[in-house]
Amino acid sequence: MMTMKKIVILSAAATLAIFTMASQAQEATKPATDIATESSEVAATTTESEAAALVEKKAEEVIAEDSDQVKKLIALYPKLISRIAPYGKVCFDGEECDINITVLAAAVEGEARPGDMLYKAICATCHDAGLIGAPKIGTADWSSRIAKGKDTLYNHAINGFNAMPARGGADISDDEVKNAVDYIISQLQ
Repeated sequence: MMTMKKIVILSAAATLAIFTMASQAQEATKPATDIATESSEVAATTTESEAAALVEKKAEEVIAEDSDQVKKLIALYPKLISRIAPYGKVCFDGEECDINITVLAAAVEGEARPGDMLYKAICATCHDAGLIGAPKIGTADWSSRIAKGKDTLYNHAINGFNAMPARGGADISDDEVKNAVDYIISQLQ
């Protein structure tokens, strides 16, 4: 019985969302055609740059407001907007980002790269921001993990644990993984 209620509620929500999108599309196309008509009339009496500026100004004025159906849907499901919000963003060169990616220098054969270099290039992506539950570096998040011992930390880092991929998703040696783990531990002390 409980699953039937859920199905009915989800069906109603989906139907409401479809009708809302359709009504918003109709509302959005109506002003756009008005703008196009006005722009062709204005173009006959003004220069191109003046016409473009007027059309741009009119387009900015036409901002669709949420319909009553959308407002009701948001009221019924207050966490809806946060659930469908984007998780991340695309950053371009020169913009400030939440995550900075560092290129890892090539390894010299027979030598393991230092832990700080490996951390900055591989581990920092998740452990600086705390992505997907990753413990943030230099915080008390590590206390319980360190209490389990270095061997456990090395094992989890090398073989993967929960959402963390093996070796942080990189092609590095066991010694390099251990150097990175040692660096993370040193940041807590």
